[in-house]
Amino acid sequence: MLDRPDNGNRIDAEMAGALVDACRLVAEDDGLRLVVLTANGDAFSVDDRNETAGNPAAAVAGLLVPVLVVLSGDAIGLGLELALAGDLRICVPSARFAFQGLAQGVLPQDGGTQRLPRLVGPAWAQDMLLTGRMVDAKEALAIGLVNRVAEPGQLGALVAEVTAQITAGGPIGARYAKEAAGKGMDLSLEQGLGLEADLNVILQSTSDRAQGLKSFLEKRGPEFTGS
Repeated sequence: MLDRPDNGNRIDAEMAGALVDACRLVAEDDGLRLVVLTANGDAFSVDDRNETAGNPAAAVAGLLVPVLVVLSGDAIGLGLELALAGDLRICVPSARFAFQGLAQGVLPQDGGTQRLPRLVGPAWAQDMLLTGRMVDAKEALAIGLVNRVAEPGQLGALVAEVTAQITAGGPIGARYAKEAAGKGMDLSLEQGLGLEADLNVILQSTSDRAQGLKSFLEKRGPEFTGS
């Protein structure tokens, strides 16, 4: 959790280092099935200084497990870069998003210029990057910047619902799905299909796959172990 609400959870060098360290611990824990990245306060993370703060977004993007980003408010600058590094984004209706660095003569520095167009397409990405304008939650949902917008007062309930949906599936399958979709973006269709096929072959040899088939035949919920 980003926990410096007094300064809008601005990502300075200290917070960036803490985020990178947390990601390192997550990567070492084979039992984790999902990471939920949240923030304390009315803003997710608002950056108004654009100072170099390390590469926490790269660390988040490198996690093998799914990452759900919960946006309790604005994500601006480095905060938006961090949000883009996750796999799914849920926000409150009042949340806003922007890259405003060009007004200060700086570019996004932690993958924002690359992840944004891959998520919303080049036209919308150029719009946000070049104009620096604020995008509200409604527009963010329409262009694919966020996956869902919670009803007022229902953010916690929506997060719980999505978390349950993700963790209901097999943990190995979830990691492979994330890998196939993520890496496939940088491959040709033929190469991407090959990656998908290879991951399916590996998945077939796992205990979770056998458990999935067995539970289906026995008409019960699966008991995945991540092995």
